[in-house]
Amino acid sequence: IMKLTILGSGTGIVTARRGSSGYLINIANKTLLLDSGSGTLKKIAEASVNFKDIDYAIYTHFHPDHVTDLISLLFALRIPSNYKGKDLTVIGPAGMKEFHRKLTKVFNYFIEARGYNLTVNELPGGHLDVGNFRLTSSLINHHEGSLAYRIDSKDGKSLVYSGDTDYCESIVDLARDVDVLLLECSYPEHIKVDGHLNSTLAGRIARESNCKKLVLTHFYPICDDYDILGQCKEEFSGEIVLAEDLMTIEV
Repeated sequence: IMKLTILGSGTGIVTARRGSSGYLINIANKTLLLDSGSGTLKKIAEASVNFKDIDYAIYTHFHPDHVTDLISLLFALRIPSNYKGKDLTVIGPAGMKEFHRKLTKVFNYFIEARGYNLTVNELPGGHLDVGNFRLTSSLINHHEGSLAYRIDSKDGKSLVYSGDTDYCESIVDLARDVDVLLLECSYPEHIKVDGHLNSTLAGRIARESNCKKLVLTHFYPICDDYDILGQCKEEFSGEIVLAEDLMTIEV
């Protein structure tokens, strides 16, 4: 069984309804955190998950609304009452090791691992086999080095998380026949911003990839004023879910 929990369905503009990007995946006996913008740690607690149980923290790119709470997570893990015990692996695009090194220095080494082992890896394309699942990354069209990820479980379940992306062949290819496509949808159909999707393009990617279920997320506040679902349905006839913070979805 693979379970997805939406921690933050919004963007850098945080609202009462939607926090910055953050998602939890439970697969076999592992807990994966995909991105962690500001407020993610609090949402993890609200989802009744212990942040000490996170095995992998996986990042798509280095924009603040996707990475800010990496700082909070690493700081919380080294507070004496929270000594972690189990190890944490951080995975990200090219530059992840240098990014972590600079963060650690900026915070005067107060986010250094203590009481557990921390590994920082880069996966700028290609795949990693981890016990009960395979993690595949693909470069997408957002910002230099930005990644989308696909998780394939041993029992045949699959999920793709786009991170932030514009329409591109690589996200369509990565999401081919996937069970759940967690796809950014920053704007309604009448707005198009470079590096991001609107409702129509999100539907096109879902249709072309032949995904089984589309979960739209990363909504700027303007999206709440429009019929995103209806607009997306003009392109994609399959199942569509509009993400809300703390929603859970079984894959």
